[in-house]
Amino acid sequence: MDYIIGIDGGGTKTEAVAYSLNGQELAASKSGYGNLLINYNTAITHIDECITACKTALTGYTCKGISLGLAGSKALSKEEIKRYFYDRYQVEVGLYDDAMIAHEALLHGKDGILTIAGTGAVSIGKKDGVYEYGGGWGHLLGDEGSGYWIGHQALILLTKEHDQSRPYSSLSQTILQHVKADTIHDIKKFVYSSPKSEVALLTPLVVNQARNHKQEASDILQQAGKHLANMTLHLYKKQRFEGSCLLACKGSILTEVPEVFDVYKKACEKEIKHIQWATQRVSSAKGAYQLFMNEYK
Repeated sequence: MDYIIGIDGGGTKTEAVAYSLNGQELAASKSGYGNLLINYNTAITHIDECITACKTALTGYTCKGISLGLAGSKALSKEEIKRYFYDRYQVEVGLYDDAMIAHEALLHGKDGILTIAGTGAVSIGKKDGVYEYGGGWGHLLGDEGSGYWIGHQALILLTKEHDQSRPYSSLSQTILQHVKADTIHDIKKFVYSSPKSEVALLTPLVVNQARNHKQEASDILQQAGKHLANMTLHLYKKQRFEGSCLLACKGSILTEVPEVFDVYKKACEKEIKHIQWATQRVSSAKGAYQLFMNEYK
């Protein structure tokens, strides 16, 4: 049996799924981050681990292609990346960014806008075969509404309370305990020595505080929803969608935190008269497979 391996390489993990030529899932594997901008060599190692695991599971079958959906790939040499994987595996290689494969998976090739909010945040719209992006600038330049941004806002609140000699809020006290800070200055060490995923992991603390009716935490989550909606709406206007628009969401901040999603949904519905929501959960690796089949069939 022949198969294609679809890869979803993001900022936290890499997922590979092997599909038969008619789309049946045959094998799957996961490893560490696949974002090439975090650390190129380490990300490549994670991707190779996933591919090798799928090929090992399908010994006796024939891999006919590898389709890579990788965060950070737009900022690097596409040909260099494809050449590495072709030389290593001697099969046809497709390369797309991670937002594009997620759009393909969730919207099934249709026009519309996908907004992703996990560790980072980005919107990708497709209209008449043309893709446009909103956000996706990374945690230093943007990513408003993302898991990193939520954790970062909680840390900023903590520093302001300290500088202004205000009593620490319940949220700030929880964060100090979580990072095992003996003094306020240990927060600097945490922020500047930790990967951004560690800052994003403060988000559950903010969510729990909001659900315990702590206003500071609720305000952060509401602002996250507004930022994500603005990103979607700017793209909606940029691409000049008219009438109804198909919208989809991906990433834990929008799919698992109703305090964020409800604000996001309300803001979108206020500006867009007719919205169709794509709610089916599909692995982005399936989108990588679909784009590969469209391009190389």
